[in-house]
Amino acid sequence: MSTNPIEEALANPQPAPEFAQAGDTGPETGRQGEDEYDRFPPGCPIKPLGNQQDLTGKQTCYYLNFNGQLVGLEAGNRHGKNGLIALFGPQLGWLEANYPQWSKPIREQQDGKWVIVKEAEIVGFDQAKSAQALIVECVRKGVFDPAGRLRGRGAHRPEKGAGGLVLHCGDTILASTHKVDGSVKGWKYGETGVHERYVYQAAEPIPRPWHEEIDARPAEKLLALLQTWSWKRPLLDPVLCLGAIGAGMVGGALPWRPHIWITGGAGTGKSTLNGKDGLVHRLFGNGVFRTSDTSAAGIRSSLKNSTVPVMIDELEAAKDSRHTDAIVGLARIASSGDTATRGSSDHGAVEFTLQSSFWFSSILIPPMEPQDRSRLAILELGPIPQGAKEPEELRTTDFGVMGRQLLRRMIDGWPRLVATKAKFHAQLAELGHVSRACDQFGTLLACADVLISDDVHGVPSDEDIAHWVAECKPQRMAEIAESDPDHVACIKWLLTSLQQARGGDEREQVGTWIWRALEKSCEALLPGESENEQARKANERLSQIGLKIVRAERKPAAGKAPARWGVGAFDQALPGWLAVANSHRGLDPVFGDSNWRAGGWKQSLTRVPGAQGGVDMKFGHVKSRAVLVPLCEIFDEADLPASSSADTTAAWVAEQLREVG
Repeated sequence: MSTNPIEEALANPQPAPEFAQAGDTGPETGRQGEDEYDRFPPGCPIKPLGNQQDLTGKQTCYYLNFNGQLVGLEAGNRHGKNGLIALFGPQLGWLEANYPQWSKPIREQQDGKWVIVKEAEIVGFDQAKSAQALIVECVRKGVFDPAGRLRGRGAHRPEKGAGGLVLHCGDTILASTHKVDGSVKGWKYGETGVHERYVYQAAEPIPRPWHEEIDARPAEKLLALLQTWSWKRPLLDPVLCLGAIGAGMVGGALPWRPHIWITGGAGTGKSTLNGKDGLVHRLFGNGVFRTSDTSAAGIRSSLKNSTVPVMIDELEAAKDSRHTDAIVGLARIASSGDTATRGSSDHGAVEFTLQSSFWFSSILIPPMEPQDRSRLAILELGPIPQGAKEPEELRTTDFGVMGRQLLRRMIDGWPRLVATKAKFHAQLAELGHVSRACDQFGTLLACADVLISDDVHGVPSDEDIAHWVAECKPQRMAEIAESDPDHVACIKWLLTSLQQARGGDEREQVGTWIWRALEKSCEALLPGESENEQARKANERLSQIGLKIVRAERKPAAGKAPARWGVGAFDQALPGWLAVANSHRGLDPVFGDSNWRAGGWKQSLTRVPGAQGGVDMKFGHVKSRAVLVPLCEIFDEADLPASSSADTTAAWVAEQLREVG
């Protein structure tokens, strides 16, 4: 123990004493008449939180009822006797003690005089006075808006202490305590209710962390069990799965929530691992939302303000993908954490928290956008070898206890999780991963390290980090290697779209037309020709749908007009470009049922490396603005003239900008 009183005070800060109760109003505010009204009695078993009024004049008073749940009672007509009984429950005696309703005394006439034979007695509570006192107290508390302030079961970040954590276990909360510098000092259980500025509603209890510190043996046992499945990446996938389990337990407090998709055919053990009452489900216990047939709206309304993990079975590919797209869209939002707002039946707004880790499972992974696929760790299972026996540990292990032990490991290792993830992130970036992949796999690997490390308080060495990062080379990760950036997908869509030149002609890919125009433009002129007629016809055909093979020209500034890009006839001695019209009726059917319809292709194509936008030119005889895309981004460099290679094109552009401006 430190003998330095200053050091001791910094490590154990004490809250300032309260010289007034919350909601008290001092005379300096200038309010008149408030002190003439009786103060709200102390010891109330329910908690008035405040009130809110909308534009229609509807005023709602908010309380935490006897069970610790948020209740909104309209001031006009919802503070009736039964409403107050439901609010106070078995603590109605408090209302009777503070706002009693008295019976009338019973009088009899005796010897010509009226005599009280039975004194007045308390027969309940005065509903009018009780309601008045509660409403006044809510008004005194001030405006209370539930939006953004409700927190359900699961992990959350505290308002104070950037490195802290609050774990809502349903019937209690576990919150980090902090030193003056904000670092985590320890952990403390507390009652549900108001904590800092947030309201933690009471709910059905979910598993609490193990009651004492635990070593790495439960995690080691679990990892060994996970390794008995036939993973496509035998070394990496079990570790990512372990990390996903840890991440799901504290997902709501993570800066980035990774998502998992377990896939594999029949006989691969998906159900045993990830199904109802499977290994993962038993680890989470009832601290998970699980379903095999739901909608995005069903998930939102079930989660409400909870951050527990979401497990969805059998989300298979379907002809109509809107159902799947909506659910995957929730996972996309949950990755970085946000809220969703929907209208309610009374024309108000209902807010849902989306800060959960998602677990998906299916035989086939449905088609999805690159930005969604890159938020997943895809763990593929192979067939279980014939004759393989089910591990005995699946029958003998109490996974409920193991789950609580793993949760305790995540809690104890929380203070070092951020630093561990940062080290994984840095080395993954050096390996060539984009920032989102660094967040995804860095978080999974960091959570696995917290669970499995011998030293739960120490950050792993660079050598340990490098060992696992080496297993995550981008070309080995199907999540990345099989996911094209938006501009690449746009080019592929354009090149593989089928078009018909004339009635009766075979439909051909647009890429074939472009290549034919380029090929003809590179051919030498025949004797007596002043123009390559075949190249002209091929380019004319392209022009009819808003495309053209050209060379770029940098035009100098003229008057008030700045230097700009223009086009000229293609010259194979100079870098070649594909001009794509920003808006053209010929391109509308090409992109008609894609993400790039209605001119959206312009925005994607301007993101192509080296592309030049806003170029004025003609397609046929019609003026249009266009995007110039380098040919090296359209075709393989090996098939192009040397003058159109990526390096040559970049050097030529730099020279033009330097010389012309």
